[in-house]
Amino acid sequence: MNSTNFNNVKIRSSALGLINTEPRGKTNLEKYNDLAALLSEEEVKYDGMKKELKSAIAKAEKIAKLRAELEVLEPIKYDSQLSETCKSYLVQTYILEKYGRVKEVSTKEMKKGILAEDDSIGLVSVIDGIFYEKNTERFSNDFITGTPDIINGNEIIDIKSSWDIFTFLSNVQEPISDIYYAQLQGYMALTGATVGTIAYCLTDTPLSIVEGEKYSLLRNLDVVTEEDPAYKREVEKLERNRFFKDIPIEERVLTFSIDRDDAFIEKIYRKVEKCREFLYEFEQSHLSFSKNNRKKTYIV
Repeated sequence: MNSTNFNNVKIRSSALGLINTEPRGKTNLEKYNDLAALLSEEEVKYDGMKKELKSAIAKAEKIAKLRAELEVLEPIKYDSQLSETCKSYLVQTYILEKYGRVKEVSTKEMKKGILAEDDSIGLVSVIDGIFYEKNTERFSNDFITGTPDIINGNEIIDIKSSWDIFTFLSNVQEPISDIYYAQLQGYMALTGATVGTIAYCLTDTPLSIVEGEKYSLLRNLDVVTEEDPAYKREVEKLERNRFFKDIPIEERVLTFSIDRDDAFIEKIYRKVEKCREFLYEFEQSHLSFSKNNRKKTYIV
């Protein structure tokens, strides 16, 4: 069984939000701080007790135990920990690095994001009065990799083609998720940009997707022909929610900018190193799994 070199594994900027999710429960630092506070309280109580009493002896033993626990946590209190979300992503990374397989995931929302990208870039170009071209250069450093959609001087712009007007306008109240924040920071780290902008765009749904939806409607409604009134009514509603040229262009773009955060970027780099350690450990668990878990039986 061949081991794999994971020292040079790089995380895609679009996945930085996944590896940066915090695990459930308290972090080592939170546990350390809680123990330190409890120890301080117990020491104050102990100072006011008569040391020959059994209660004081018990308190001294508790204090000694707390100090021992703190000593264990001291060297690892700042260590980053990986969430289950992160580990799930890293298993996919492991499969790609070791076996060259990529998990197939495709939704109509994802297809629109790909097919409508040029239209969305055109929309932002009109709004900004600048002719933007799609960036095709992939950037990499020692830890991460990524391809920003648009590079505009010290600004990178990431395009998000919203599925419909409902998902588009939901961004007004929650303009940026943790996933997108991390992605923009990754792009800024790779390009040297100081401002990262996310542009939500409401563009028409590509006809190939709409036609597929119409075909699904025809089957699900169990009608004989496309001339059926029930089918026509549903198609009218569908098209109303897929095409948006009746809406003023300035109302179909939402842009939100953030500044570069070097402390966050350094945290990401440390997390990538932790991810590489996990990949090594996972490979050892994988290659020794059956040996460690198979019960031996013997025929007498």
